[in-house]
Amino acid sequence: MFTFDASSIDKSLPVPVGTQLHGLLSYVLSFSDMPYGTKLQSVRQLAAELGVAPMTVSQVYQQLRDDGLIEMRAGLGAFTVRDPRRALDDNQPINALSRDIDAIIAKAEALGVPAMSLVAMINARAHMRRPELGLNIVFVCIFEGPGRDYVDQIRPTLSVLDTIELVTLESLRQEGPQRRACLAADLVVTFGHREAEVRTLLKGADVLGLRFLPSQRTRQTLAGLDPRARVAAVTHFQEYIAIMRPSVREFAPHVSDIRVTWSSAPDLTEILAACDAVVFASGADHIAQLVRPGVQCFEYRHAPDPGALETILAPRLTALRQSKGGQGAERNSA
Repeated sequence: MFTFDASSIDKSLPVPVGTQLHGLLSYVLSFSDMPYGTKLQSVRQLAAELGVAPMTVSQVYQQLRDDGLIEMRAGLGAFTVRDPRRALDDNQPINALSRDIDAIIAKAEALGVPAMSLVAMINARAHMRRPELGLNIVFVCIFEGPGRDYVDQIRPTLSVLDTIELVTLESLRQEGPQRRACLAADLVVTFGHREAEVRTLLKGADVLGLRFLPSQRTRQTLAGLDPRARVAAVTHFQEYIAIMRPSVREFAPHVSDIRVTWSSAPDLTEILAACDAVVFASGADHIAQLVRPGVQCFEYRHAPDPGALETILAPRLTALRQSKGGQGAERNSA
């Protein structure tokens, strides 16, 4: 995961510093591997490091607390509340199988069987034993195009009898079939940094936030950029403009000339015309139509973390099947 410094906040942009900092920290907290209880910099320390007002940092920390991304401990400071490496409570029965699972994974690796194929095989075998337990899952995305790709990448973790439906976050802000589908689903899956927002919109729904990582193709394309290239990094949301430069530098540390902007900025055309390569965030697809011929242009795309699919989503689905099977047995008995 990239590190950030004062250069990540661009005070020359017409985007408030607080907005940039909130987007930057929410991204880092959602997509990094910081374990639960990691202490963040104090308000004054972070303000000094980034060259911003302490009041701005304090307000951003309060927003992150309301978003469910950090917790404030009286007299101690701010701490992370999510642990991407801790999938289940230590007392969960699934942990009794950890050694067996490790042995199966090791054997699969020795045979050249991909981890996702192994997960799909286990799911299929489980449903051959109990074929009646299909689950209804909804994935809440931001943009439909990338969302469909994410669903395709999640599907191998599911059973052949499971259904997965795609809805947009925006559609949940009002009553309608998408909102009803989420409330009726066995599980609602979304991005880790949107989990708190989706929970607020869907009171009572079972919501699971997953970690996403830059896709392999994105990493390779960034690593292959010419070190002399003048790169434009374009985001769709102004809030996330501060993550664009460190996101590019994470996989292209050899590139020094990076200009960041957003997809509706007044000087967008001027910036694109002066660059040799353009990378745009999901949702800013129209940027590709504005780039002059011959200029490399590609999307900074994310993908579900394979580790999260295997250690967080798969066990949650297993637990839901067990619960659903038990409820069905109780109804039949009654």
